[in-house]
Amino acid sequence: MPRRKRNLVDRACYHITHRCHERKFLFRFAKYRNIYLKELFKVTRKYKIDVLNYVVTSNHIHLLVTANKAKNISPAMQQLHGNVGQQYNKHKRREGSFWSNRFHCTRIQSGGHLGKCMFYIELNMVRAGQVDHPKEWLHCGYHDLMGAKKRYRIINIDTVLNRLDIPDYSDFRKWYNLTLEQKLENRKELEREAFWSMSAAVGDKQWLNNVAGQIGFKRYNIVEQDDSLDNLETCYLYRKNR
Repeated sequence: MPRRKRNLVDRACYHITHRCHERKFLFRFAKYRNIYLKELFKVTRKYKIDVLNYVVTSNHIHLLVTANKAKNISPAMQQLHGNVGQQYNKHKRREGSFWSNRFHCTRIQSGGHLGKCMFYIELNMVRAGQVDHPKEWLHCGYHDLMGAKKRYRIINIDTVLNRLDIPDYSDFRKWYNLTLEQKLENRKELEREAFWSMSAAVGDKQWLNNVAGQIGFKRYNIVEQDDSLDNLETCYLYRKNR
């Protein structure tokens, strides 16, 4: 059976996740995480994709991306993950799959929901108990966002500011660090929220109803999260079983 075509929308924001084959820790060593980031830098330039945040863990990746031409996202991911798998197999003198199935893609509403998704990605390794603060994990977007990386910066800061509707970079840095510290102090904020990675879209109800039509969902459910701590209506969308 052919794979269902992804209905990606120009300039929309997408949270992409992809696990290593059989959940193996193929990114256990930093040199392989470095390879991933090097390849990510190259394909985003080639396919004109803007990265808004990212983290490379020991056995999976998170990317938050957007593109003026959404049709470029899938071939970019195919090239990126194909090249990473080939390089890993060459270094290890192994054969077989590096990645598990297809990458998953969740559409995220711009503004407050995009900000929440950025923090969810940022706190991944804290949630896993590997570090106490994102700054301690070299293979995540925090260093790009704070301006610490001067060369090979992956994240497009201008696009981040535009999608969050924050005009000034210094204001963004203050807000980002303050919010991050608040989330680190609140243990509930460190709980895993699978809907960011498993659902079709995350946003408010009105927006999700519109999105369902765009991505071809004739039968769908919208589930409201009732534990929001910031008074932001956060819901997620998934397809009903036929």
